[in-house]
Amino acid sequence: MRKLFATFALAAGAFALAPQALKAADSPCPLLNATKHGTYVVYGTGTIVGVGPAVAVGEITYDGRGNTLATFTLNVNGNVQTNTNVPGTYTINSDCTGTSVEAGAHYSFVVSPDGNTTTWMETDPGTVVSGTEVRLRPAGAEK
Repeated sequence: MRKLFATFALAAGAFALAPQALKAADSPCPLLNATKHGTYVVYGTGTIVGVGPAVAVGEITYDGRGNTLATFTLNVNGNVQTNTNVPGTYTINSDCTGTSVEAGAHYSFVVSPDGNTTTWMETDPGTVVSGTEVRLRPAGAEK
């Protein structure tokens, strides 16, 4: 009888944990921050309210642990400036959504499960800017 009870208890525990294990296995970005690693081409465009149109192009490198380093050229209402070695941080959730902060600006994004592409938007008041990132050496590509 004890053996039967122990077997039942183990089986009940396994069934209780199975949905959580399946949920984790089914998440599209189980690698979290490691989903994004390497260097990406970044492009964004939009408007800074009360200032004018804005466009930026550059590169951003992700370390896979939540840190970034960016170099980009920015044009805001005709005024061009180049920014180099701009540090930032990021967090990726298991559903492939995430947030980042760079030079005091805040962003929300969605990354593809393979980490090769990202669509983002700035979330700061008075800024209507969005864009994309594409990994220079896509995951799975031969070198």
